[in-house]
Amino acid sequence: MENDATESRDELLSRFRQRFDLENLSSEDIDLAFTHRSYAYEHDAMPDNERLEFLGDAILSSICSEYLYSNHPHAPEGELSKRRSRLVSRALLGQRAEEMGLGALLLLGRGERRTGGGHRRSVLGSALESLIAIVYLRSGYDVTQSFVRTHVLEPLAAQIGEDEIHGDFKSALQEWSQERRGCIPVYTVVSDTGPDHAKAFYVEVEVDGERLAKGEGSRIKAAENDAARQALMAVQGREHPSGTGKG
Repeated sequence: MENDATESRDELLSRFRQRFDLENLSSEDIDLAFTHRSYAYEHDAMPDNERLEFLGDAILSSICSEYLYSNHPHAPEGELSKRRSRLVSRALLGQRAEEMGLGALLLLGRGERRTGGGHRRSVLGSALESLIAIVYLRSGYDVTQSFVRTHVLEPLAAQIGEDEIHGDFKSALQEWSQERRGCIPVYTVVSDTGPDHAKAFYVEVEVDGERLAKGEGSRIKAAENDAARQALMAVQGREHPSGTGKG
């Protein structure tokens, strides 16, 4: 029975390596990346993945920064920081790790497994960071960058809407506009710059004929959301000027 379990895990590891172009990693490499401290404790203090997690977190942040800098050439620093924070969040990493099938490969202690550790986003995200570290240690930065971009960042970026990154200011402005003015905001693209693959869009928003703000973004939707954000700041500033609130 024990041999059958070992063979089954070997098959899972083999398919995992093939699926994600990690054939140069050994089973021992992946086992180390996926060894939770609860499993290590139960097996005579064998090494766990926490040191790898520390390294993988730093490497992931670096690759993500390069990825966003290249793919959003007109985005300001604040927008890039928001995108990076969202993409490398433990919850989102855990979601991607689960999609990649890491849950079935994690080495967890009995108690951790029994309480659902194999599906816990924090545990899965940590394991994915550890895997990134072991890829880096065995294959170098270029291979790691390709792995992270192809199998982590691009799938996650495709799932995230602009509203998740910036906040849904358009809906908030529409609620304000309907309540105060009895109409909905009107957005107009006034200009764009840059080549087709790296455009910056500029959008103005009007409410009841009044031009409230102008926004900028790497996509029209992002520019509209930015215009809505600035419009909300403008109208809230007029309605609640500093120094006039109740003390």
